[in-house]
Amino acid sequence: MIQDDTRKLLGECDSGIQMALHAIDEVLPSVESPQLRRQLHRCKEDHQILWRQTHDLLHRFDGRPKAPSAVAKGMSSLKTTVKLTLQPGDQSVADLLADGCSMGIKSLHKYCNRYPQAAQEARTVATDLIAAEQRLQRDLWPYL
Repeated sequence: MIQDDTRKLLGECDSGIQMALHAIDEVLPSVESPQLRRQLHRCKEDHQILWRQTHDLLHRFDGRPKAPSAVAKGMSSLKTTVKLTLQPGDQSVADLLADGCSMGIKSLHKYCNRYPQAAQEARTVATDLIAAEQRLQRDLWPYL
């Protein structure tokens, strides 16, 4: 049970990290503020570190990486394209990413509760990922 919950929690972390990295990459070309651009690059680096930790743990627990749902990724891209076409600028970028952070935080808490037997290392990655999403969300507030 511990190994199964661990693999599932890490898989959800992996999927969420990939969604976050994809979202950041999508909006970066539209960012106007140098400060916001720096914050997004820093957040991207934090997520890449967490992604490597997640993959190391998946390997250790005989798990497999989990790609985000094609539908979720497609809907996210569509929403981003439409919003930034209709309302370009940092406010739209911040709005899109803040919504993504909220969804990620909610999902990660749900998965932590769903997989209570996950190993502490996996739970630590999940809580570190939640903290990274919360930091980004706070960093976005001045641009909303």
